[in-house]
Amino acid sequence: MAGQASQEIAAPLSETDIRSGIVTRRIGQVIHLFHVVDSTNDEAKALAVRGALEGTVVIADAQERGRGRMGRSWTSPPGVGVYLSVILRPAIQPHDAPSLTLLGAVAVAEAIEEVVGLAAGVKWPNDLIVRGRKVGGILGEVAAETSHLHYVVLGIGINVNQTEASFEGELRHTATSLRIEAGRSLDRTALIRSLCEALDRWYDRFLSEGPAPVLERLRRSCLTLGQRVVARSGDQQLCGLAVDLDDSGALLIQDANQRLHRLIAGDVTLTG
Repeated sequence: MAGQASQEIAAPLSETDIRSGIVTRRIGQVIHLFHVVDSTNDEAKALAVRGALEGTVVIADAQERGRGRMGRSWTSPPGVGVYLSVILRPAIQPHDAPSLTLLGAVAVAEAIEEVVGLAAGVKWPNDLIVRGRKVGGILGEVAAETSHLHYVVLGIGINVNQTEASFEGELRHTATSLRIEAGRSLDRTALIRSLCEALDRWYDRFLSEGPAPVLERLRRSCLTLGQRVVARSGDQQLCGLAVDLDDSGALLIQDANQRLHRLIAGDVTLTG
């Protein structure tokens, strides 16, 4: 997401420092920390195939082929961001897995508020927005058969200590970092710890209560609801008012004829 402009490079992340004081039941009990990888999601998927425990976290100081939804690239320079993936193995049907992306968005928003003191909104389904610009995103990838979910890898990217000079071209108007918005350099380790703990709390609730608590929390911070949107899914395009989320987290859009449409996945642009 960020450009390759010169940056103040922080000291590399330390597994010992990340583990110090972290309090979770599942998330982050096993951590794999890399200096640089192609993609933390790819590393996590390889570990999942080999039987890695649920809650295993993969973190990298930099990614060479980081990616977001729809195959978009996510530039991940060293020393300034949080690039993290977690392996989940919930006993749910594959069609319920997209709600875990929403869970990740809720957890990231809470961690940002706790560590940075900034309110982060969610642009459905996976963008984290601070003061109108994108600061992070979630990428959920699923391995499943027709009625059996093998695992979900939840990838999280957050712009933490990038400066304005990091963002080139159109990104200058659409992207930001926590440092820019907070006006100070931030501790990536503290943010990772808080994120793992928030993920752990929300995942526990998801397993015991289903998606309802996640969706209730998300509705309070979802910037998409109440807005006119253009939604694109494959070759189809829909214009209308985003009115609510259904019980599975799909976006409900009301068209000009007052008909409701259910969007499970796709690209959503806010138009006012």
